[in-house]
Amino acid sequence: MKSSYLKSLSDQMRQYRHVLIYGAGGVAKNLLIFLAPYIDRNRTVIVVSQKKENEDQLAGYPVRQIDEFVQVRDQALVILAVMPRLALEIGEYVRKLGFQKIMTAEEISRRLYEEIWQDEICKNKIVFSSFAGGGFGGNGKYIALELMERSQDLDLVWVVKKEDMELPDGIRKVVYGTCEHYWEQGTARIWIDNQHKNFFTRKREGQYYIQTWHGGGPLKKIEFDGENLSGSYLDLCEMNSELEDLMISPTSFNSELYRKAFHYDGEIMECGYPRNDIFWKESGVRNKIEKLFGVVQGEMILLYAPTFRIFEKREGDMLDLTKVREAMEKRFLKKCRIFVRLHPCAAESARDYPGIEECMDVTSYGDAQELFAAADVLITDYSSVMWDFSLSGKPVFLFHPDVDLYEKERGYYLSFKEMPYVESFGNEDLCEKIQSFNSEGYRERTRAFVEKYGSFDRGTAAKAVGDRIMNILRR
Repeated sequence: MKSSYLKSLSDQMRQYRHVLIYGAGGVAKNLLIFLAPYIDRNRTVIVVSQKKENEDQLAGYPVRQIDEFVQVRDQALVILAVMPRLALEIGEYVRKLGFQKIMTAEEISRRLYEEIWQDEICKNKIVFSSFAGGGFGGNGKYIALELMERSQDLDLVWVVKKEDMELPDGIRKVVYGTCEHYWEQGTARIWIDNQHKNFFTRKREGQYYIQTWHGGGPLKKIEFDGENLSGSYLDLCEMNSELEDLMISPTSFNSELYRKAFHYDGEIMECGYPRNDIFWKESGVRNKIEKLFGVVQGEMILLYAPTFRIFEKREGDMLDLTKVREAMEKRFLKKCRIFVRLHPCAAESARDYPGIEECMDVTSYGDAQELFAAADVLITDYSSVMWDFSLSGKPVFLFHPDVDLYEKERGYYLSFKEMPYVESFGNEDLCEKIQSFNSEGYRERTRAFVEKYGSFDRGTAAKAVGDRIMNILRR
């Protein structure tokens, strides 16, 4: 899509010596993506009130304090790249500094969609997004595959971060955050996502937004229940809850959670997660993973999947993968291969883990669910993947040397003592519990836990959601 509005905005920005984009968060990052073809990098700077709280660069642009530009304020255009609630407050501050030419990200978004909405909604188009342009995975993948089996007349679009991402034949791709992305989204009949859509999302009459979310089960507190989440993030949560038409729920606990923690009052479809159907079907995934990563038949696969945390890990709190492998092989009398999958938002480096050089880094593998289905054992910390893995009945070990820090950061809906998983607080503790693991007792505890919190997963979720989507498209 060639945008005449963005071209005119580009011409306007070139009239100023300095283009100051105020804000160093998600709104600014997304603004920079779709303005990239229209912006002059040499005259563009990210500005904030206090530089000490920010990095030196954002997306390759320098970050400086706005008061450094007071002397050239007559030659500067300021774009407030923050959520609307902050834009009012910051706008007043910027005007007090003497800047006269100010516009907001909200204004830019509105003008862009006025242009996009000149095109009609494509009644057979569905746009999928997983983790803001992540790989071909999550609930969206299994919904897309279900729809492809039903009809060849659907226009399925997958949001990607890179053009070279591989997708099945029959699914088009569009790069996340670009003007083309917003055009595809702005002309689609249905959106399917597993996390909040960004600020530059506008919905019009005739469009339908299905939220599948990415976490399940009664684990860490999220959204308005969570601890230490920013006001801007919660504003984004509120925005999405107002836009959503349908949320897909994996458990009765999650259904209640959507009402309370998301402030969502729309329809909830209690059918389980399409991605979890894999645990009920013979899909050949284990053979696929073995061949892809060179695992010999008969070897065990241990998947280590830690979650994201704001605080930095302490040196002594790193999982010792060498010791874990040794303990696994002693307990199960098989050679153990370790896969490591980091959270998409994790800043930590895999190189920090002792023994990582002997492991397989599967962070970039598009479909985590295939890894869960193929793995024999999971080690995680506070990630909701423990719930999905519970459905398989296979062992979950929790590595919690920093449980006190994480509880302050996020908080939990129930204590880990109420969960069936094997909890450990250090490397020696974990290795001892691996070697003394009782599989029969664990499996029974897990089954009771899944039942207690009302799992809807039966291996039929993709079909149920597919039925619902086809009904929507026929309206």
